[in-house]
Amino acid sequence: FGRYHHKMESDVIVQDGILDNFRNCVRDVLPEDSLLSHNYLVTDTIVDELYGEHVLKEMLAAKLNVTKLVVPAETSDESGESSTEMHKTLGVLSGLIDQVLDGGIDKHSCIISLGGGVVNNLCGFLASTLYRGIKLVHITTTMMGQADAAIDFKQAVNHPKGKNLVGAYYPASAIVCDPSTLTTLSDRHILNGLSECIKHAFTQSAELMDYILTGLANLRDTKYLETVVSLTVAHKAPTLTNYHDSDFNEICPQYGHAIGHAVEHLTWKPNCGPPLLHGEAIAIGMCASAEIAYILGICTEEVVDEHYEIFQKAGLPVFVPETLSMDEMVDKLTYDKHYVRSQATIGMITSVGNMYQDEETGKYGIPIDDELLRLGLSANIARRNAALNQ
Repeated sequence: FGRYHHKMESDVIVQDGILDNFRNCVRDVLPEDSLLSHNYLVTDTIVDELYGEHVLKEMLAAKLNVTKLVVPAETSDESGESSTEMHKTLGVLSGLIDQVLDGGIDKHSCIISLGGGVVNNLCGFLASTLYRGIKLVHITTTMMGQADAAIDFKQAVNHPKGKNLVGAYYPASAIVCDPSTLTTLSDRHILNGLSECIKHAFTQSAELMDYILTGLANLRDTKYLETVVSLTVAHKAPTLTNYHDSDFNEICPQYGHAIGHAVEHLTWKPNCGPPLLHGEAIAIGMCASAEIAYILGICTEEVVDEHYEIFQKAGLPVFVPETLSMDEMVDKLTYDKHYVRSQATIGMITSVGNMYQDEETGKYGIPIDDELLRLGLSANIARRNAALNQ
């Protein structure tokens, strides 16, 4: 027996200041079926202080039945930044499930996430599990969330073996991005998300790259941020809509991520820090991927240099940390989703805005054996050592 899966579809709203008078549009944002049900606004302790009560009051003013739930967050973790990452766990998920079931839901209830990518992902997985799937809306308040984490069907929590290893593909009916919320972030957190925007520029658009680079001095200009987020979403959305048409749509958003995830996860281990944020780690991953592309003759050395120059101009790291060993990084890559038959699969670019496609197979995901991986990482490390000796 069998049946077609329901269509996955999300509407993305990018509007500066939309939360100021959210009562005026929230009934249009939530699914119509949820307007008479008991809904849950889920946020973390940091975002709750900034926007939690305001958003709750706006929703109550719109005559919605909403209960607010708050998960833990750290004002300063090992990275020195505020974070909810260490609470993106099955334990926290289980606690939310208990609270929602104790409070009562029906099949039309909606989970509304209010926070960054961690809260968005946590709530997405929560909504996918309750009653085998209830309604979901994201209000994402970080650059990483607005540029990448919330703009997807992927919902997950972390596992001791790695990031996002337990989860589901589940759509939010609406994703709300208010760039005014980004002004409360540290520069580092804004750049963390901007790294994902630069990723889409590297893989899809030289014009997007030019716009990002010309506005780096305006990181707290909400109109600049609104445009960057809107353009990034416009480039990412087709990769989600046309996902099964070509492996481009899977590999493009993962540029730099195979190596980046390994670097990120390892820097959070004892004696391997300082810990890197996701966007910082994938910046390093993209630089190392460019090194591999150059070794294979896919791109010129000038393209490799552009990777380092662009990320350094943006204030993002470009080198594998000295605290990480080659063997650790190669071993950690074996847990990557795209590690198949003892080989990592990565995307590479030929020039800014253009991904490499294998002429024989038509594939954008290229298998990389451990020897080539080590050569690419070694080239990155050699640049690092040369820079340290200058």
